[in-house]
Amino acid sequence: MTAPTKQVAVLAPMQPELKAIVKSFGLQGAPGDPVFSHRGTAGDWSVASLVTGMGPVLARDATRRALAAGPFDHVMVIGIAGGLDPDLPVGSLMVPSRVQLYPDGPEYRTRPVGSREPSGGLMTTDGLFDDDDVWRPILERGFGAVDMEAAGVAEVCEEAGVDWSVYRGISDRPDEHIVDQAVFSLSKPDGSADPMALAKYLARDPRRAKALAHLNRCMQSAAKAAADAALADLTGN
Repeated sequence: MTAPTKQVAVLAPMQPELKAIVKSFGLQGAPGDPVFSHRGTAGDWSVASLVTGMGPVLARDATRRALAAGPFDHVMVIGIAGGLDPDLPVGSLMVPSRVQLYPDGPEYRTRPVGSREPSGGLMTTDGLFDDDDVWRPILERGFGAVDMEAAGVAEVCEEAGVDWSVYRGISDRPDEHIVDQAVFSLSKPDGSADPMALAKYLARDPRRAKALAHLNRCMQSAAKAAADAALADLTGN
């Protein structure tokens, strides 16, 4: 075995997404590391991973911390997204060629590793958009999915001159009306469940537990698809 010659920072917006990355990549905990929670290797790459937290502001801050602890040859954002394009059903993978901060921020072009040909537009929003009058115009502008972090990461990477890419599994779609503001508020900034909010939500209607379980399965499947694809690109498999 040869020692890794390149370094990649892998950013997971939420804890459940980090869990998928750790499993797919075979990463190990990094106790005592002031920035990264897990480390490992993937082919020629040394991998360092952390949770950014949800939203473009937290994503910017986490990316700055990561790059300051480098140097890194590449940055990956790996996780889930909401699908808008009818050709992106739940469970599908998106590796976008461009991202933009809603509503009219700068547009950034991704540069995935290996032979990957990215395609499609990803819009980054600062919150949940479940209103048809909001998400339909985003789709009409050519953005097939939405997330909450990619544009923030892109901004910092572009400033630093570091290549970056985005891997998103589609976990839900606004036209299915599975995730609304009430469901969105059940998570902490790192994506972990808020026990008190969850208890109150289920107390009002215990039947909601079934829908939440379905959403959780979709999220896990989507996160795994994104992590597996990113690993395959890093290792050339």
